[in-house]
Amino acid sequence: MWLTSSTFSPLLPWCLVALWIIQLSLVLAGFRHRKFLKANSSLKSARLPRLSVLVAARNEEDCIEKCVRSLCLQNYPDFEVIAINDRSTDATGQILDRLEREFAGRLRVIRVPSLPEGWFGKTHAMHLGMQFAQGEWFCFTDADCEQTSDQTLTVAVSEAIDQGADMLTLTPQFTMTSIWEKLTVPVCSWLMMVWFQPGRVNNPAVATAYANGAFMLMNRVCFDRVGGWASVRTQIGEDVAIARIAKSNGCRLLVMQSDGLFQTRMYDSIRASWNGWSRIFYGTLSPTVIAVSIARLLLLSMIPTWILASSLIGNFLQPPDTQVVWNAGLTGLCVIVAFQQIQAAIAFRATGSRLLWSLTIPIGHVIMVAMLFRAMLNHAGLARLQWRGTVFHRGQIVRPAFAMWTEKNLS
Repeated sequence: MWLTSSTFSPLLPWCLVALWIIQLSLVLAGFRHRKFLKANSSLKSARLPRLSVLVAARNEEDCIEKCVRSLCLQNYPDFEVIAINDRSTDATGQILDRLEREFAGRLRVIRVPSLPEGWFGKTHAMHLGMQFAQGEWFCFTDADCEQTSDQTLTVAVSEAIDQGADMLTLTPQFTMTSIWEKLTVPVCSWLMMVWFQPGRVNNPAVATAYANGAFMLMNRVCFDRVGGWASVRTQIGEDVAIARIAKSNGCRLLVMQSDGLFQTRMYDSIRASWNGWSRIFYGTLSPTVIAVSIARLLLLSMIPTWILASSLIGNFLQPPDTQVVWNAGLTGLCVIVAFQQIQAAIAFRATGSRLLWSLTIPIGHVIMVAMLFRAMLNHAGLARLQWRGTVFHRGQIVRPAFAMWTEKNLS
């Protein structure tokens, strides 16, 4: 039995159309007020302070060289790069050792021997690296990021100082090569932008706070005020968590979109994408926000699309004398799907994806709802979160029995 528009009142789709008009108005307003930072941006700061750039890497042999090399080749006048090898078991350590010799005096490699109790891997690695940092400003980035301009650090620090920001975050340009990435990255990153609108983050009078660990610039005063990485030592979404603490302590946040400055490839496999986005949603979105996101996607997008498709396919398969007559309800559903496609086009364009891929938005929504549902299960303690070989449960690291046996017998 087909679920068709005749099952519902024709008024319901038009109520959803009204909600869509409100949502699109808010989306377009936020889209127009984005701030871009480009490689050729004018430099207004007369003096650029000493800068320490920190990047932590755990089993990142595929991307760590591009990341570190692009950092070491920056044209910033006075900076150091600190790379932290966080217990890597692949070739990451050898690559970093070679780069340290190549960029002697610029790059310093720190090795993490073990993870102490009460810390998560990345926060501990960054905390350890900060013990060697000598800058007045700090830039934290990820191993899967590559600076596509040698001016990235220069224009970012200059812009932060000129705008009076204590903490500046640049959102990246995405490298998407697999079909899975093209399906998920635009819709998932768009959801994050909806809840963390740059205009609200950049407004000191609004509590909304956001930072992206791919590029997080902070001055020493702000870093000390938030209590450093120790304040978020057991936070899975440590970047957003530290931004919230910073804003609540009076630090001014600034979010801008990178234009030709740096790029990142989020996840290179289905498994990494599934675990990665579930981790992000769990670490940055509350259970209430996740529930609202799922409900909004179902009500405004997925159910109307399904009903419209069911009606059209059902009519096609039924004899002409039993087909449903086109009515106001079907017209409303068409308007809803059109609005959904307009928003998808905006989202895919914002992430650098081809507009043709925005036609896959129904598939992307199904995948994202599944990821959100998994994050909800993580919050409820009904599922475990896996990331970079570590298993988390209820915000705590879970060590498998075999791993505990191995550590005990090899120590």
